[in-house]
Amino acid sequence: MPVLALSLTLSLTAVGTANASEAPDRDASGSASPAVVPAPVDPAAPAATLQTAPFTAGESCASVLGGTHPAAPEAATACVSVKSGTTEAGTVPRTRATSAPAGRDAVAPAGSPTTHADEGTAGARSLAAAADDADDPAGDGLGTEFEPDADDPEPPAATCQVTNPGTWTWSRTGGMCLNGAEVTYKLLDSRGAEIGSGLIAVNSTLSTSYKSLDVTETITAKVIRVTGDVQSLTLRMQVGCGTGCTPVTKQPWYATTLGYDQEVTGKTKYRGDPFATGKTRVSFRTNYAMYVTMPGATPVDSSATWSSPAGGEIRCDAEQPRLRGCVIPTNDLPVLSYSRAHEKYGIVVPIYEEIMRRRGTDILHAVDLAQATVNRNATCTPFTNLYPSTRGADSCDEFPPASTKEGGQDGTLCAELTPQVVNNVWSAPATWANRPATGTETCLRLHITQRANSSAGGVLGSLRKYQRLVTDDPFRIEFTA
Repeated sequence: MPVLALSLTLSLTAVGTANASEAPDRDASGSASPAVVPAPVDPAAPAATLQTAPFTAGESCASVLGGTHPAAPEAATACVSVKSGTTEAGTVPRTRATSAPAGRDAVAPAGSPTTHADEGTAGARSLAAAADDADDPAGDGLGTEFEPDADDPEPPAATCQVTNPGTWTWSRTGGMCLNGAEVTYKLLDSRGAEIGSGLIAVNSTLSTSYKSLDVTETITAKVIRVTGDVQSLTLRMQVGCGTGCTPVTKQPWYATTLGYDQEVTGKTKYRGDPFATGKTRVSFRTNYAMYVTMPGATPVDSSATWSSPAGGEIRCDAEQPRLRGCVIPTNDLPVLSYSRAHEKYGIVVPIYEEIMRRRGTDILHAVDLAQATVNRNATCTPFTNLYPSTRGADSCDEFPPASTKEGGQDGTLCAELTPQVVNNVWSAPATWANRPATGTETCLRLHITQRANSSAGGVLGSLRKYQRLVTDDPFRIEFTA
């Protein structure tokens, strides 16, 4: 028996031979026997590349009414400015933003749709032999590409790292940090001479969750310098957010007076609410105002204001069948990783890899459940089960996946193959003798076990869930040993 079927190029010879013992063996009856393999690569790990943007400076001044500053009667003007910090590392504590803790799934507001699972459910069941439909073994119309593989773990806690004071830092699932922004308070006399000042270092850590529309943030302000007539400062703060978002907790703390080297920390909460806008997703930025005055003074002073960076818009969506959640999209694309050595789905990876090579790209784009159902039917209906008397022994695995924009090609134009391992030799011959593959097809109809099919789809389901992939979102696909 040749190492590879003629339907595949010789570039796969080494792959098929090297991993033959790591993929399930299929004998003539179609049964499969697993082999011991390394643990799968976690497909849901957040992207390592952090995005950064400089902090935007601003200043405002206000006249001081007579008698409003008892501790500094000569004061005529108060100015509050905010700029990128220059404080040394360690002056303001480093920040760590973690994804929201595991808990119950987010619940849709009263009067809003509770799930998208009903959309396209009837269509999803239109495939022949639904009981053996490995793309939807649960029979709920969602398909494994919308449900994570049970073996896939929760993503690790994301860390927001900051190296330069006064710089915004963020990633898709790792939240957003601001470290060491500096708010300066100055009192000036009638001649414009400074008679006292205070310097406040501000940091914040904002966290999103793949399963909640709530976005939480912790903000810390620390007085790191006072001079002249300014010996302490009273701080108030208020947060807000753009259209499609509601600030649930607007103030991280009430008016608080701080002296030198004292700090205050508080929490705020925002809720991205696509339902309120009649949309399925919303994107917004957060904004901040810090009001600074002298203790005992009438609070008429200016405020320091700033906003999160334009490139770090938070996106909250209700487009996944079960969970609503939020991410911060970046150009650093999520990665769908398939391992050739995976115990369950490894037998299909060499063919996936060859198809992507033929397509000349490693990029795919997500679509929603309704479109995925259309795509799956286009590729896999009709489909002849090779082992109709053995439940789970055969199923249609389409590639590119149905839940991508690249999926849904006419099944008659796809290579129909049956990957197998016989005597530790991997091959993927054409399923039907009267329909040989040409070696140029850019899509597949594979005959594989339900176990392998469900597992392969579940890897994409994990990525879709944890990275909040919505329609048109691009992601990369990679193949590992």
